[in-house]
Amino acid sequence: MAELMMLSRRAALGALLAGTALAACSSPPPKVYTLTTVPGAAAGGRPVTASVALVDIPKYLDRPQIVRRSGAVQLGVDEFERWGEPLANMVQRVLADDLATRLPSGSVVTTSRTLSGDEALTVELALNRFDPDADGTVVLEAQWRLRRKSGGRARTETARITRRPADDSVTAEVRAMSDALGELADRIAGSIR
Repeated sequence: MAELMMLSRRAALGALLAGTALAACSSPPPKVYTLTTVPGAAAGGRPVTASVALVDIPKYLDRPQIVRRSGAVQLGVDEFERWGEPLANMVQRVLADDLATRLPSGSVVTTSRTLSGDEALTVELALNRFDPDADGTVVLEAQWRLRRKSGGRARTETARITRRPADDSVTAEVRAMSDALGELADRIAGSIR
């Protein structure tokens, strides 16, 4: 009987320790981030209708986690710092909103998911890079093409934009990414006018 009680106490102690270990291993809830529209100077002139086509991003960025470079050849991800939507879709949506604030009043900019077929031009965007360096500096390398419905030659341009976050937080990093995308919208809007 004493042996049975001893085994029972050991089992209870084992269960308590296992429960404590599981509680210690529980993960914090993920933090979810989104890029935001950055105000820009609106241009004068005739209104423009445009659409932002699907955005092409490198496969290493095509994941829910925010990717950072931790060295020349090493990438880092934190399982609990995530994007609120796929990065390509978010860039497409925010770029369309950024362009709408920069083009002449009355302009309409949509994403390819809301195409009416009447847009005067389409912006095609390929991001070669959109992530922070090991020192935290956000690097956006992009190539874009404007296709006009009226025909004519499509023009392709490139940009390399860097932004230093205000501090080391992920929030500041995402704000710097939004600022970089806003600067890209400035350049694209300038090439549309």
